[in-house]
Amino acid sequence: MLLEDAARGRNNNLNIIRFSAAVLVIYCHAYPLGNGSLDVLGRATENQMHFGNLAVCVFFFFGGFLISRSTEGSKNGLIFFKARCVRIFPCLALVVCLSAFVLGSCMSIYPPMEYFKNIQTYQYLLNTFFILKHNLPGVFEQNMLSTVNGSLWTLPVEFLCYIVCWCVYRTGWLREKRFRYTIPLFFAGYICLRFLFRELELLQTALRPCGMFYMGMAYYTYRSYIKLKYYYAGICIVGLVISSYIGALEYGVLLFLPYILVYIGFGMKGIGCQFGRNYELSYGMYLCAFPIQQTIVALFGGRMLPIWNFLFSVPFVLLAGFLLNIFVEKPLRRYLDSHG
Repeated sequence: MLLEDAARGRNNNLNIIRFSAAVLVIYCHAYPLGNGSLDVLGRATENQMHFGNLAVCVFFFFGGFLISRSTEGSKNGLIFFKARCVRIFPCLALVVCLSAFVLGSCMSIYPPMEYFKNIQTYQYLLNTFFILKHNLPGVFEQNMLSTVNGSLWTLPVEFLCYIVCWCVYRTGWLREKRFRYTIPLFFAGYICLRFLFRELELLQTALRPCGMFYMGMAYYTYRSYIKLKYYYAGICIVGLVISSYIGALEYGVLLFLPYILVYIGFGMKGIGCQFGRNYELSYGMYLCAFPIQQTIVALFGGRMLPIWNFLFSVPFVLLAGFLLNIFVEKPLRRYLDSHG
């Protein structure tokens, strides 16, 4: 079965994969927030990758694949970016405002009057526009980390990938015959940037999801040539294990993980095809998980076992994702469908 045929329609496992990735983010963050440790995958790979990295790779890879498809279905840039903005900004703005004005005022060590007089409270609203502000006055200062929502850093990176993808499409470089020339340039550039950014942890962290987004674009471009075979997926799993063992997981992820993801997402029919058809919770969960987990840690005195943070957080994160989907995402999607 070819990826092109398997990826048609909605008979796929993408919703359950994205949901699982959102849960993995909660699990991963429970460790540094709870007691400052690494999760199981982080320890097993000697900090080459933890479950949060893996989840972000999943989101960006399928983002690259699906956004490439969306470029071909959009009549012009206005329609394309309108759909992206409606998807990202309303939920983001709501979560940022609730964090600043409700959660922050309740969790701050300062009295409400002093909290709302502090300029830092209002600077936090800049997160809505991808200007990252991590702290609120007096909030979570007793925790391992005082960051209010550490997940927001991926959103400007993701939106930049959307812009690049649209430009690649409009200039004709998303076509098979032209895209192939970008492949050696991408890998050479990726290796050089890894070397140049070796002392800059934030840029290093952002580079891998950008690489996975590119791989999503590549898999979409060459979807008519990619055969989905279980033994190919098995070989890729072995490749990941070997690359981790030799300390080259950074590159093994780009080479091997994309095929595993498309095989699970499109080649394993019937696993979770009906999951999330009515409620797509992953984006809302991703936005809300970090501040909810931070709040639970604070209520337990600033330290707690990661497993307890994970178990206590999941129900509240699910509820938050459900509410955002029902009251924000679905109405906006209906509006976008009715207004083109």
